[in-house]
Amino acid sequence: MTENNSALKIEKTISLPMTVESHTVLVDWDNELWIMINSIQNKETFIFKMNASLSFEKMVSLPLLSTSATICKNKLIITGSNFEGKPKIISLNNLGEIQEEIILELTPTIWPVITCSNKIFFAWQEDADEIKYGSLDLEKNEIDNLPAISVNNPPAKLFPLKETIYASFSEKNKTQLVNLINNEISNLDISQPITVGETIDAIFYGWLETNSVCLKFLKKDKQINFPMKKASLGNLKAISGNEATLWIQKRELQMDDSYQWKSTIIQENTEMFEIENFIYAVKSWNDRLVLIQNSRIILLKKFSI
Repeated sequence: MTENNSALKIEKTISLPMTVESHTVLVDWDNELWIMINSIQNKETFIFKMNASLSFEKMVSLPLLSTSATICKNKLIITGSNFEGKPKIISLNNLGEIQEEIILELTPTIWPVITCSNKIFFAWQEDADEIKYGSLDLEKNEIDNLPAISVNNPPAKLFPLKETIYASFSEKNKTQLVNLINNEISNLDISQPITVGETIDAIFYGWLETNSVCLKFLKKDKQINFPMKKASLGNLKAISGNEATLWIQKRELQMDDSYQWKSTIIQENTEMFEIENFIYAVKSWNDRLVLIQNSRIILLKKFSI
């Protein structure tokens, strides 16, 4: 691993306009951060917009619990579940006004995730042995299903990126990574589950060994290992942005036999950033990393050391 020459530090903490109960989705749109917070009790998603001056504006509340979102053709496209628990897609304009609503006749085991290339694509899983995906025309309320992909060793994982969706699943003690938009397949010599993200010009993936967090770029030989005690007990996610970022969260036993959630943010050539208490979401936004806790936003910024 190369020598660290920078560090992530807390730039600012901001109180959220409402408490996060279970799930939040973050989307960067025209340099503003759109924050979707689910209310389990109301079965609604409340949407707030945070601008460059770090002030909030409440945009709308939607009749669904959000799971995934993307920007497509100057619309915010949100997937989630409605009051009856059925998959639903809602599109909004930049004023927060609902443009289209579609209920999907699916019974997913992996909830639909969504992206935007030349059109809206989404992927999901109903049966354990296949991944389904297709394109969606919101204005015509039409779905064009594409051929399903077989999963020999479930479960699979879906990773929505800016213009594509990747699927990963185990294949004979290796990992198969499939780009669902162009059908490109990569066979990785990794038996552990992976997480996938993207930078401006590359796809990267990460995985956990017993005592290290590992990072590698697709189609490159270089592998970076970050030592971490009992890393394999954590939950790892890739954070897309200007550079490859990994976020690991795990529960650690304390001296009084209680457990404490701890998150670590990892980037190449950067000191690891550690923080206690549960984190619901991490998002790269402009030149910052945004961390969402129960009642506050933490903004991280990189500084030279």
